[in-house]
Amino acid sequence: MIRHWLPALAGMLCLALGAGLIGVYGFFVEPLAAEFGVGLAVMNVGPVALLLVPGLFGPIIGRLADRLPIRRLVFAGACIASFALLAISQSDQLAWIALSWLLFSLGLTFYGPVVINGLMIKLYPGREARALAIAAIGISVASIILPPLIGTLLDQTDWRSTLRLMSAGLFVCLSLTLLAIPDGIAGAAVQDSRPRQGIYRRREFWLIGLCVAVGLNVAIVLAVCYPAHFIDAGYSKTQVGGFIAAAGTAGLVGKACIAWLGDAGRHFAKWLAMMLLLVQGAGLLALVSVDGSTALVLVMLCMGFAGGAFIPMHPYLNSRYFDAAVIGEVNGAQMPLFLPFGLVGAPLAGYAYDQLGNYDTVFVALAGIYVLAALLALALPVSRTET
Repeated sequence: MIRHWLPALAGMLCLALGAGLIGVYGFFVEPLAAEFGVGLAVMNVGPVALLLVPGLFGPIIGRLADRLPIRRLVFAGACIASFALLAISQSDQLAWIALSWLLFSLGLTFYGPVVINGLMIKLYPGREARALAIAAIGISVASIILPPLIGTLLDQTDWRSTLRLMSAGLFVCLSLTLLAIPDGIAGAAVQDSRPRQGIYRRREFWLIGLCVAVGLNVAIVLAVCYPAHFIDAGYSKTQVGGFIAAAGTAGLVGKACIAWLGDAGRHFAKWLAMMLLLVQGAGLLALVSVDGSTALVLVMLCMGFAGGAFIPMHPYLNSRYFDAAVIGEVNGAQMPLFLPFGLVGAPLAGYAYDQLGNYDTVFVALAGIYVLAALLALALPVSRTET
């Protein structure tokens, strides 16, 4: 039984060391801004690369994931990402750091959601929801472990040494996943029963892409904003790591609930996505008004649960409407839809912080964007599993 789910566990580790690293970016914003003499608006441009690079290369890598052995893609990503982190730790110019960060983002794309989610859907037909949720749990595990770890390291050493340790750990851990990922082309036996070019003509392709793009982009912006917001409230970096870890723990529970629900929830997938988005929006409104660490933790737990459960919704919703043979291409083709908000979200949030001195207004605006994403989910047509 455990052996059967080893590829899903490998996917969990890949996503933990891919998308899961986004949650620790905010810890490096202030140290780098202080060293290079720039504002937070400039440093908040960094997460744009995590959307820009997958958005540009996602369609290509999605097709590669449908044709090439996944192990090769993961190993290439491990080499690129670990080298890029090491290069950032050695850089003494902001321009070189920016170029290395773009390279790091490319490495993450090779073992990121487009590749791993496609692998899960193809390896586990009929159990896609459970496999996707198990893999997505890696992001929550990273949110539990990495923020306190990185916060403690930064309290005890400098950002350069922290990045060197991250580079070594990244390469070692991803190399271990290669042992669990099947060799050969994942799901090569799956037959394509729909014309590939037809995916762009279907309304659900655009609705799912936009809904998920908006929802996940807001989560990325929040990951950048949380550390500065909580530090301004008087909490130490270690405490901030604890708050984010609490949200990560709740996110783990949320993904576990999706795994437990499994494909029994296929008939109301869009309603589930809409509910999760609305809970996050309500949590943001509560975040700007609560006082005290206890209330803060409760809000973070609610948002973490909904945010964690929403992460598998992208491939899960796609699996309700598209065949497994083209799922990598579908997931990848939707990545450019992440770009419009992704390119401006984090920098605008940083600009608002520089002008207003806090993220309260940003949080209220992002709550409204969550409502917009929920409406897009509501507009989805009846899926093929309901007919």
